[in-house]
Amino acid sequence: MTYNLSKMAILIFLLVIAYCLSNAFSIVLLGDKKLLSNNLYNISNIFLLVINWKFILSMTLAILSRILFILINSSLLKVPYLAGSATTISVFITLVSIIFILVVNHYFLNETLNIRQGIGAFIVLAGVFIMLSK
Repeated sequence: MTYNLSKMAILIFLLVIAYCLSNAFSIVLLGDKKLLSNNLYNISNIFLLVINWKFILSMTLAILSRILFILINSSLLKVPYLAGSATTISVFITLVSIIFILVVNHYFLNETLNIRQGIGAFIVLAGVFIMLSK
């Protein structure tokens, strides 16, 4: 079956954005300090955590992230020159979510971003670009 390469590129791009957002918000929901401040070595506190709406939504987003990873991998398999290493490339592409996580944590959890994180984000983006360039 022949696939239009530009349509596949757009599809992969949209899947990666969806993956990054679902992954980042899954993590930011679990990063809520109030949610984690209880003694989580106590079984009753773990039960309270598991029934918390933030935990449930976070786990739903985490499952969505795994499904999106599979869809990204499947889409890469349809691109002839990427098919031989689709899973490896999927892993590198999804590393872009680290940048989304840093930004979302900064805005929603008031965590600070420093120059090393900025340099690391640049290195990740450069690596993804190098991996995908022909």
